[in-house]
Amino acid sequence: MKTCFNFLLLMLCLTLRAAAVDAPAIPEDPAGPSVERLMELTKLSAQRKPIKLEDFLAKVAASNLNYASQRYNVTIAETVVAAAKLFQNPLLQFSNAKDQTHNKSQALAGFYQTSISQTFEMGGKRTKRWIVARKNYAATSATLQSFLQNLRLDASAAYADAIALGKVASQFQRTATLLRELLQAQEERQKAGDISDVDLLQTRVEVRQFEAELLNAQAQATNAELALNSFLGPQFSGTHWYPVGTLDVTPQSTELFKLLSSAIRNRPDLLAMRHMRDAAVANINLEKAKRIPDLTAGVLWMQNTPSYNDVSPQPLYNAFGVMLSVPLPIWNRNKTGIAASEAQASQAQLLLDDAEVKAGVAVRQTLSLYDIARDRVALYQGGVLKDVDSALEKRVLSYKRGGSSLLELLDAQRKANEVWISFYNAQIDHARAVIELHRAAGIWIVHF
Repeated sequence: MKTCFNFLLLMLCLTLRAAAVDAPAIPEDPAGPSVERLMELTKLSAQRKPIKLEDFLAKVAASNLNYASQRYNVTIAETVVAAAKLFQNPLLQFSNAKDQTHNKSQALAGFYQTSISQTFEMGGKRTKRWIVARKNYAATSATLQSFLQNLRLDASAAYADAIALGKVASQFQRTATLLRELLQAQEERQKAGDISDVDLLQTRVEVRQFEAELLNAQAQATNAELALNSFLGPQFSGTHWYPVGTLDVTPQSTELFKLLSSAIRNRPDLLAMRHMRDAAVANINLEKAKRIPDLTAGVLWMQNTPSYNDVSPQPLYNAFGVMLSVPLPIWNRNKTGIAASEAQASQAQLLLDDAEVKAGVAVRQTLSLYDIARDRVALYQGGVLKDVDSALEKRVLSYKRGGSSLLELLDAQRKANEVWISFYNAQIDHARAVIELHRAAGIWIVHF
């Protein structure tokens, strides 16, 4: 029996040693990314490639690293759910006692004892713990959906910015082209003696000024296109994408009741808060179940060694027994745990109520901003753009016939440029208003 006991001790030591060996080592601080990773991060295609909004958002969902990291929260919550269903491990114990006072044949009897016990959770604690874990898992999943929705809408807003700044750059390009043609015509007229050197110099100054503004507008448009890559993973961010589409976007609905209903029912952040409220309510039942004591049952085997002591001789014998233990809930009835869980449930309900009120306010605010942005776009499209182009065209004809001065022509050109840029700004404000209206209402889809 002594040999058997020593063997068990040896196996326990070997198990602990194997666990120490299997423990992951602390990685050393690397000097930097590997060569392959560095090449992946620094690659950039000089060729611009078109991309539609749907394709862009699909690439965002598939490759965005922040979203990929957020998905691990769901994986972690799944492991918590799986762990909640597990039983507690049984407890295996070994003990040994030996007389250290007497020697050899006068030694008193010692013993070897082995026991195994299992704790049984009473009151349905395991089921209630699993229910709480499931509610928390649902809240984590809804939080992930909220993250993805906001990511898609933020990416759509960046896509709209790139379209608008591209249109502004195109408008500057058209203005610069017109002024270059005017400069060429001025040079020919100056050679013919129809205009003075002052008019030619002023035209040349205007052309150079617009070319500088054109370079600035093109730089802003390029930066807006490159900003799209910040939403993409390294497998796509090395390509220079440019958006394809217009800013003619309409909301899915403009009816206040439908938008409010969609916000209350579909917004994933509100769904997550409802699941967290439900988890807090379920936790009350778990805390109440903790008042019921757990039962620990086990069996033991003991062997007393023989003793030939003159005063207290004792023969060799084996004993088998059972054990049962139950804590007495006298001093601690888990009143504090129950009170804390009830307070947490009430707090979660109040936070949910507050979020629902703020969601309704956000829908009304974004709908009001959308109405204003829509009216601004309609104002430009209702005749302002046509009128300013017509006025510029007539001013050009008048100048060619000698009926207008150069300053009047340049002022008309500058005014037309400002009106078109204001129109594009109104369009981007309108697109952003639609995006924010969809965000407030819990709507994912935006079409340009």
